[in-house]
Amino acid sequence: MLYFVIKALHILSDFLLIGGMLINAFVISMVPAPIRVGVIESLRKYDRTVTTAALAGAWIFGLWLAIGYIGFSEGWLHAKLLLVIILSALHGMQQAAMRKMAADPKLDPNPFVRRGMPIILICLVLVVALAVIKPF
Repeated sequence: MLYFVIKALHILSDFLLIGGMLINAFVISMVPAPIRVGVIESLRKYDRTVTTAALAGAWIFGLWLAIGYIGFSEGWLHAKLLLVIILSALHGMQQAAMRKMAADPKLDPNPFVRRGMPIILICLVLVVALAVIKPF
């Protein structure tokens, strides 16, 4: 029973994390400079409270599942962890880019952060496929 509760909390955290990261990616790459400051300031508050908490929840519940129920001997889990590390690093880079862009609206983020939306979606598809199919 506890396994299913932890798994549900992990999945809920994942949904909130991916949603927040996609919103970040949209604002970083699509919002024009004249209105960027106000939008980014509002988004940074949401990101700090919801998306960052969801990232922490995804890691905590995911590691809880891995340590308590799955074990780290599965190859698919290693690949999934690599993708999750990439997503976590991208989230940190998004936060830094939004902080810098709030201070200087004309500043453009680096190309990795600017292309965040396809990176997030590709990682998401691969993580879900690895978790469901468990190919190796």
